[in-house]
Amino acid sequence: MTPFSNIGPLYALLPLAAMALPLSAQTGPLVGTVKTTEAYFLYRPGAVEKALRLSVLDARQQVVATSDSASDGADDHVAKFHVKGLRAATDYTYRVEDLSGGSPVQLAGPADGLKFKTRQGTGTKGVVTAAFVSCANGNSEPVWERIGLLGVDQLILGGDTPYIDVLDLATSRDKHRAFLETPFMRSLIRGTPAVGTWDDHDFGLNNGNGVTAADRRGNTREAFVEYRAHDRFGTGTEGVYHKIDLGPMEIFLLDPRWWSQTGASPVDPAKRTCFGPAQWEWIRQSLRDSRAPFKVLAMGQIWVDKKNRESDDMFTYWYERDALYDFIRSEKIPGVTVLGGDIHLSRHLIHRQRIGYDLHDFVTSPAHTSVIPSLDVTHPDLEWSSQEPLQFLTLTADTRSKPPLLTARFRLADGTVQREVAIPYDQLMPREGEGLGRDLRAWWSFDDDLKNHTVLGERFDATAVNGVSRVADGGLRGGAVAFARNGQQYLRIGRQALDDTPPLPERAGRNPLHDNGAAHTFSLWCKPASLPAHGGKERHFLLESALGGSPLPGYVLSAGFRSAAADSARINLELHTVTLQPAGGESTAQPTPLAQGPFVCELDRSLFTDRWAHVVATFDSTHLRLYLDGKEVARHELPVPGPAAETGGLVIGGHRAGTGRNFDGRIDEVALWSRALAAEEVAALHNGGAPPALPTGISGDPDGD
Repeated sequence: MTPFSNIGPLYALLPLAAMALPLSAQTGPLVGTVKTTEAYFLYRPGAVEKALRLSVLDARQQVVATSDSASDGADDHVAKFHVKGLRAATDYTYRVEDLSGGSPVQLAGPADGLKFKTRQGTGTKGVVTAAFVSCANGNSEPVWERIGLLGVDQLILGGDTPYIDVLDLATSRDKHRAFLETPFMRSLIRGTPAVGTWDDHDFGLNNGNGVTAADRRGNTREAFVEYRAHDRFGTGTEGVYHKIDLGPMEIFLLDPRWWSQTGASPVDPAKRTCFGPAQWEWIRQSLRDSRAPFKVLAMGQIWVDKKNRESDDMFTYWYERDALYDFIRSEKIPGVTVLGGDIHLSRHLIHRQRIGYDLHDFVTSPAHTSVIPSLDVTHPDLEWSSQEPLQFLTLTADTRSKPPLLTARFRLADGTVQREVAIPYDQLMPREGEGLGRDLRAWWSFDDDLKNHTVLGERFDATAVNGVSRVADGGLRGGAVAFARNGQQYLRIGRQALDDTPPLPERAGRNPLHDNGAAHTFSLWCKPASLPAHGGKERHFLLESALGGSPLPGYVLSAGFRSAAADSARINLELHTVTLQPAGGESTAQPTPLAQGPFVCELDRSLFTDRWAHVVATFDSTHLRLYLDGKEVARHELPVPGPAAETGGLVIGGHRAGTGRNFDGRIDEVALWSRALAAEEVAALHNGGAPPALPTGISGDPDGD
């Protein structure tokens, strides 16, 4: 990208009064939380104690509200102001006066860029834009300048804003002041509301959690609270979580640091918490209560695995993350997206139908100049990534149209829009299938084509490899696919990029199942032309999943034939899987993938000779169950219980490498669910040897009310 070499002349855009003041003279004024009828501010006049007044002025420059405060030394001379009685969706200016003498002396006023606008009420039509920034330091001035030029309605400081990384309170305060006093930041926060949360560095320690940073989190919280003008900071004594209601969009600023590793999780007492019980209940209740069309769950760390040695991501706490996702789905809460930072590059992931609709997962970082390319790692749900410096993200919620529209723009400080994603509200509304269509992720009937016929669509269409053919009338209800083992034939699922981005190795496997899903089912019909010879080492795989381009095991789904141990009249239908092994007792430990199996089931060869056989396997984090022709034939207990590990592309008629252990014969009616089918559902799926067409429709609230 073009170097940011033209920064100097842009300083002319700053208010002249702001440029004239020495940087050490004052911090702020800063506009913080703004609501429909009230607003919060802070101001530090320097290392002096003063009696201060903040006055809000209307369009006629008449005072409509005031708030008095003092710059006490105990609060590092930071004065806080809270004004009430304002009108919604109204432009105001304000001034700060020194009351220490006999008469008020203005310290800063409207000519210095002191302005704000109150929020429109929820339910009213309008448009609002928030800028999200993480990983910022003194090199981030071009980002603050660009955000100022855009004229956004809200600035969200999403963590590592600023970098603290110290134990003592005095240095924490110094770093907060230095961060807010750089020229473009100083100008921006005077007229653009700024709120935020923290991540590891402003929490006080790289990769820090509530245990490893216990010696400093009190000091870093004190400095954070002093230099932010929020209406709320966590419980009032612990944590910093809070929310901002912008009318069309509500932003939930989560705190994944304060309580992390400090106690049992509210969703699983055997595991350590991330959010803590109080914040967990606040998140759920706040989502229930929200009436904003669009809801953004924002924090510093990311929602998926960083895939490095650090444990500060929501993959470490997958049980709380997934319990939150399941809660959103079960409560049918519309309009939710998630957002993170931390990793010094930007990404866009889509977790398909994860919460009853597609969950868009945005990562924005860095706002400074240090990029970490090694963290641009594989993930099956990855749509796009960028390894550029000086990045930020804007989210624009527009309720003037029907349906309302949320637009995400990944931006560079030079004005470049790297990626734009427009999401209509009706695509963020819960919709569910019914009966066997509930949680149906993929279905390849092979009657007319190799396409996936579920709502997930073409991203999971099958591709024929090595000349595998579809037999038009060779299946149970129509077509089927015929595999020739000696031709190394198979079907490949979900391994092609579906946009204009060049296909990267880390994009090589898209996942039909949920990431780290607690349950799933696969079903297929097979008619082998041959089976592995007794006593031989051949293996004929029906299907197996894989992580394309990754050294990690990805065979969460794995089923194939191999020779039985002793009886030549029997064949082994063997299952494998890969699960997450929970982290150990150390506060910095991570969950790891654990290959489990083989799980052996020896059956009569006659069941797979000259006939169609129905094979179903269900997974529920504790057991694998194998069904043949609608009846359970094996129940395998997992030695180590756990949800599925990350997986990606799927091979039908072969194992994860594609060639070498291929199936010989016909396969038909392959389907995947993100839940474990009940025994009666498996029987209905078999239907006496006449499988029904699966219901692929989903239904919800078409109007988005």
